[in-house]
Amino acid sequence: MGRKTNPRIQRLKGRSAVFALRLLGLLPFGLNRALATLIGALLARWPGEALKITRINLALCLPDHADRERLARASLVESVKNTFEIALFWRRPEEGLERVVSEDGDAELRQAVANREPVLILAPHLGCWEVLNFWLAREFGLHAMFAPSGLPEVDELVKTGREHFGSTMYPTTARGVAGLVRAMRKGALTAILPDQVADRRSGRFSPFFGQAAYTGTLSCKLAKQTNARVFMAWARRLPGSEGFEIRVRRADPDVHDDDLDHALKAMNRSIEALILEDPAQYLWSYKRFRRQPPGGTLPY
Repeated sequence: MGRKTNPRIQRLKGRSAVFALRLLGLLPFGLNRALATLIGALLARWPGEALKITRINLALCLPDHADRERLARASLVESVKNTFEIALFWRRPEEGLERVVSEDGDAELRQAVANREPVLILAPHLGCWEVLNFWLAREFGLHAMFAPSGLPEVDELVKTGREHFGSTMYPTTARGVAGLVRAMRKGALTAILPDQVADRRSGRFSPFFGQAAYTGTLSCKLAKQTNARVFMAWARRLPGSEGFEIRVRRADPDVHDDDLDHALKAMNRSIEALILEDPAQYLWSYKRFRRQPPGGTLPY
């Protein structure tokens, strides 16, 4: 039997996390970003786990990059900025949207929504994904899945922020997926993080920057089942305190392929293309290859 989690310790963790996030959320945006930049720069020079994982992932995925070390450090700074921004925007969602200063490539998405076509947005861990959530919810109405973190206090804070603009959240269960499919068939827009390591019953290995990555199949199955239009999207962080630019791109059309393996390859190609728009803003500190095919070697 596995070790049981102490409920009191979990509550303490949850309350401590919420306290820290609310404290960060009190900072004005300019100070929030300046402090995040400073802490990120310090973290990028600390030989810790985050820097180690980032270096490994970049060596695997972008081996020919001209300056991987500079990119690794820049990526950690961007990751800290993201954490600080999320703390602010969960507390003040309206300010998150006020910081969206431009949009690029959204015309085809708007036309698909106007035509009441089902739309699937694939939003990898790139830029500030919470700002993208807010923008999608305000502009089109957003249906999305929500996976509890195990810390109810944190989950309540997250849900409150995400539902501020009327998003409809579904649990990550078979019943939740069925509800999402019904909504999509009626023309709803949904968004999924497509680059998480799926659980053992929900994924397949597929190339990601030339590496075998255990990839969730839900996105491609939803696209096929609902005949949804599939777009890639992210909120690009602009320099200084300028805010964000929403970027929307068409996904590789082969995400609808009848062969699921081909569809997954197309989805990962689409994610790669989006990341290459600004690799420093991708979450390279995530253990994307922590699950290996038979005979594979864990890189971490």
